[in-house]
Amino acid sequence: MKTVRSFFTLGLTLVFLAGCSGRFDYVRPAGSDGIVTSLTVAKSKDDVWRQIVPTFPSARFVIQSLDRDTGIIVLSYTGDPERYVDCGEITSQVKNLRGERTYRFPAAAAATEYEYMNGREILVITRHMHLDGRLNLTVADAGPQQTQVLANAQYTLTRTLIARDTQGQARTSSQRIAFTSRHEGALPGDVTCRSNGVLEKEALSAIAQ
Repeated sequence: MKTVRSFFTLGLTLVFLAGCSGRFDYVRPAGSDGIVTSLTVAKSKDDVWRQIVPTFPSARFVIQSLDRDTGIIVLSYTGDPERYVDCGEITSQVKNLRGERTYRFPAAAAATEYEYMNGREILVITRHMHLDGRLNLTVADAGPQQTQVLANAQYTLTRTLIARDTQGQARTSSQRIAFTSRHEGALPGDVTCRSNGVLEKEALSAIAQ
């Protein structure tokens, strides 16, 4: 009886595997040549400095430090990466006896669940992305009633993957990368991430207003 049951189980497994197939595609992010990291405003440095404190508490940023002597402001952001980071796009396709499924999502998405073909086994992947952003703004005189503001961001991305197999067993892995406004970083699996310029633009625009 045990032999018959084992043979029957093996037969079902072989049928299941025979009907399994999958494809995983990745499209890299667009170029970062259009990122604006400097701005000149028609205000004195003192005027710009006075408006900084009332400007940012209502925005998405937290002021970490202010140093009027050096003209450096440090802002931070934590949370969903997708607004500020471009990691390209992922497409995962799987097919088995239950049919064909296609998952397509931004690789910077904060939370995603999809299926992935690993060899001859389909895994369910729960994927989380988290961003810790740090933005340095440097305020400097650029002439009479002219002030230049330079922005340089440091992005720290954390990716956590939970992979569950058909038996419900789970394996967790986590990776962290860091990159700046005009550079990029690479997560394992050749997933490239870079700034999309929105973080720098929002901070500079807040000062310009």
